[in-house]
Amino acid sequence: MRIASLILGIVLTLGILLAVVQAMLVPRGSHSIVARSVNRVVSSAADLPLSWFRSYDAQDRWLAGAAPVTLLLQLVVYVAMLIGSMGLVMFGMTKLDLVDSMYQSGSTLTTLGIVQPITDASAIATFVAAFFGLVLIAIFIGYLMALYSSFVERESQTASLSLVSGEPAWGPEILARSKFLGGEDRLALDNNDWISWTCDLRLNLHVNPVLANFRSTSSTCHWAVSLLAVLDATALRLALDGEKPDAGAIRLLAEGSITFVELAERQGHRVHTLQLERKLIAAIGGTAPEGADPCIDHDDWLAAINELRAADVELPADLDRAEQTFLAIRSLYASSAQEVASRFHAVRSPWTGDRSPSVPVVWPELISDSANS
Repeated sequence: MRIASLILGIVLTLGILLAVVQAMLVPRGSHSIVARSVNRVVSSAADLPLSWFRSYDAQDRWLAGAAPVTLLLQLVVYVAMLIGSMGLVMFGMTKLDLVDSMYQSGSTLTTLGIVQPITDASAIATFVAAFFGLVLIAIFIGYLMALYSSFVERESQTASLSLVSGEPAWGPEILARSKFLGGEDRLALDNNDWISWTCDLRLNLHVNPVLANFRSTSSTCHWAVSLLAVLDATALRLALDGEKPDAGAIRLLAEGSITFVELAERQGHRVHTLQLERKLIAAIGGTAPEGADPCIDHDDWLAAINELRAADVELPADLDRAEQTFLAIRSLYASSAQEVASRFHAVRSPWTGDRSPSVPVVWPELISDSANS
């Protein structure tokens, strides 16, 4: 029995350490059942009482604690599993009963130093367990630092968008404010900066899924809403220009669309970039993919045009053609973007879809409102 316990303990310990390394060190999507299960359980539990809160601000404050709890619970689960597996090793290498073996494993891994008398053989297991405890904590601290760095990079770009988009972000307002502030509406966004940010966002969320649950410092900001607003502003600019599409704008729309589609597909669906770029070029010509839904209607389009007019943005003579083009482009990413915004309960900015539980649409401060006041 003790030999079987020793073998089982060694196998479980190696499996746990491998799961920790995959989840916190390997720079690719983790297949750790522990990490995914803890993330799913905490997220589901955090969503349950949302209907009890009277405002979205209160809901946002509540959800802000989900990601830190997920990380701490992951550490607790890994430590508990390691104590159990090393306890089996202790049981197989000593004459201690199972309870005392678990006690010795726990005191060693947590470096408490309260241990039972040991033999030469079990001394090796004790030293190894103490080493594993230190390594696990060191890995976790490094993992937290990497998450914090990714969070800061994500939020700094989101915060920089607020000046030209308002809070929460809305695509048409980006063009309107850029023109209102004395710039060219077509230069409202730097394509290269946002392409880089979008690629980093997709990579970081793929490697560290828990990062998606970390919320902005303001309840009216959210990375999903900001990305959707950037894509809408880019698509709107292409539709209004009616000229040969800019390669940077097409790539930004492609990267953003891929990001939303991959995040919306829980099974890690991959999108072929070239196929999507071809669809984008066809959409710029006004041809929407079959069965695609832009997720807005004609009244939403008119609201955007009124906002652009208030900022004196130059509009084409054929607005019907521009509307057709914009809706065709937006249909490539809108449904996936709204699904992502709903899943992470992002602030309900205009054109971002419904929420569950339902919350009212939050509009940014509009140029048109200030012009009419």
